[in-house]
Amino acid sequence: MKTQRNNGENMYDINKLLLNLVKNDYSEHLSDESFIVDCSLGQNPYGFNPDVNVDLDIFKTLDSYPHSDSELKKAIIKRFSKRVELNEDNISLTCGSIEALFSLNRVFMYKGKKVIGTAPQFTAVIDDIHIYEAVYIPVFLNKEKNFKFNTDDFLKTIYENHSSYIYIDNPNNPTGQVIPISEIEKIIAAAQKNNSFVCIDEAYGDYMEDDNSAINLIGKYDNFALVRSLSKALGAAGIRIGYIISGANFIKIFNKVKLPFAATSLSIYIGQQIVNSGWEEFAKKQSRKNKPVIRENLSAIRTSYTDDSVPICLYYVENKDINLEKVLIKHGIRVVTCEGYDGLGKNYVRINLNKDFNTMLECLKKADKELSGITS
Repeated sequence: MKTQRNNGENMYDINKLLLNLVKNDYSEHLSDESFIVDCSLGQNPYGFNPDVNVDLDIFKTLDSYPHSDSELKKAIIKRFSKRVELNEDNISLTCGSIEALFSLNRVFMYKGKKVIGTAPQFTAVIDDIHIYEAVYIPVFLNKEKNFKFNTDDFLKTIYENHSSYIYIDNPNNPTGQVIPISEIEKIIAAAQKNNSFVCIDEAYGDYMEDDNSAINLIGKYDNFALVRSLSKALGAAGIRIGYIISGANFIKIFNKVKLPFAATSLSIYIGQQIVNSGWEEFAKKQSRKNKPVIRENLSAIRTSYTDDSVPICLYYVENKDINLEKVLIKHGIRVVTCEGYDGLGKNYVRINLNKDFNTMLECLKKADKELSGITS
C-alpha cells in the first residue's frame, strides 16, 4: 500500500509511529517451515473438555446480537465463589484476554505515560503500549538468577515512577514461572501508595492454584484489575473469550472503551460449560508429569526458572550466535523465537508442551545432541 507521496508527504495522514512500527509480537514471526510437532502458540496441549455439549438450537440465534452475557458472568462468579464475593458489576467479558489488555491500554495510555513491566513478558501488550508513545520501563529478570522474578527490583521501580501503569503477567510468559501471591500483593499495595494502577494478566492463571490468584485480593484494593482467559488451560482458544475482574466503579469506566458485543451468543453458551468444567486440572496434571522429563533429557539446551504446572517455558543456549528456533525447526519442532522479547535474543525460544509428548521429546533430544557438539 502506498503511504507517501513523491514529495515525502504522508498520504492520508496515517499515524507515523504505526508506519515505522515493527511488531515484536511472536504471533507475527512464527516459522513457516514444515514441522512435526507444533510447540509454539500457548493453547492447551491437550485440547478442550470432550464433555462440552452444543445444542443445535443455539445456531438459531446467529442472526441476532447477543441479548445478554449474564449467564456466563454467573458461571464466572460460581467459579470463584469459594474465594471472593463477586457480582456481575465486577466482570466485563472481552474478545479473548487480548482485548481486555488492549482496552486497559486505552484507559491509561497517553504520550509520555510511564509503564512498568517485567522483561521478558507478553510482547503484544508491549507493542500496543508503544503505539500510544508511552514510556515503557522494563524490570529485567536476571539471567544469573535463571530469570526468577525479583520483587525488590520491581518495587524499587514503582517507587521511582509515581502515577505509573503497571503490567505484569502471572504466570509469566515466556518463563512459565508463578509469582507468589504474597509478592503480587506487595506490588499492588506499593502501587496504591504511588497512585499507580496494576494489571495482573492471568491468561495462564488456570494452570496455577486458585490460592495464588489475584482474585483473592478483589475488594481489598481498588487499584488493580485481573485479566483471565478461556484460551489456555481451559482449552477454548477458538471461542475467543476473556474477561476482566475489578471493582464495580472501575468496570464502569472500562466498559466505555471495550468492544460492544465482544462475546457472541455461541461463545457465551459454550463458555458457561467451559468455565466450571475443571478441565484445567487434567492439563496441570499432564504438565507436571511431562515438563520435568524434558529437563532430565537436555544438556546443551537450558531451561529458565519455571513452574511445572504451566506448559510453557523459556529454553536457551549460552552461545548468543546460535539461532535456537532454526535449530529446533530443523529437527521438527515449531517454537516461538524470543528475539522480540525485551532482554532476550535469537538463542532463546519459548516452547509449549505438545500432546504428542514422546515425539516432542525425541525431536528435542536430537536438537540437543546437535547443539552439544556445537557448544562443547
